Amino acid sequence: MKWQFEISDVPDNPDFPITAYQYTDSGVKRGPFYMSTESFIEALQKEPNNLLDADGLRGDEKSTPSLPFGTIRYSTNDTGTRERITMEIPKKQWDIRYHNDDNFFTIGFPRMVVQYLIVSNLQGNKVIKEMRIYAVDDNRKPISDDTPLFAFPYPNVGKENGIVCWGQNERLEIKELVELERSFFWFISAPFNEDHGVRTTLGFPIFNKLIEVIKDQPFNDEWLVPNNKNFGALFTTTNN
Repeated sequence: MKWQFEISDVPDNPDFPITAYQYTDSGVKRGPFYMSTESFIEALQKEPNNLLDADGLRGDEKSTPSLPFGTIRYSTNDTGTRERITMEIPKKQWDIRYHNDDNFFTIGFPRMVVQYLIVSNLQGNKVIKEMRIYAVDDNRKPISDDTPLFAFPYPNVGKENGIVCWGQNERLEIKELVELERSFFWFISAPFNEDHGVRTTLGFPIFNKLIEVIKDQPFNDEWLVPNNKNFGALFTTTNN
């Protein structure tokens, strides 16, 4: 069904200057219908409440909440009290601090998969219970269940399970899931130390020494060490 509207510069009835015709899907023309300018504008401003899909239907669908940019998977339990949001972070150079040093060092970070486990506390607020980070190959391919994971190369992240050590900030609260876009910046802005060590093919066990070698240059994927699991393993009940 569609509508056709005609506006005459010299209408027969100035109070209803707009003429409308309705065409059904079978080609039947109905009208004319006469409208005032005010009612025409009002009709255009109203949001349609019966938007249909291409097949003429709109099923009983459930949508996710608004998700942060870069989300590649979302899941929740039946009660909505546990939500898992998995995002992709592109390869990039970031400015970091080391321990108590006030200076900033620019180092390259690999392409990453970041996964958040969000729970609702007794007050109904959303809490970041867990954050995991893994590296993935920057091969320009979309991330799928078969995508190999690599250990996050720098400190503050467990090398086997990818769990981020937040230090004293173990329970960060957010109001909406879209705020997770900023959570990775919180992680980057916290000083790096030697917790959980480093794991690269370069052979430097101390992060302070590694910084001197890799600073001010893009991350090289040849530095990555395999984690011996793939992306799909992040969604199994045995993930630990």
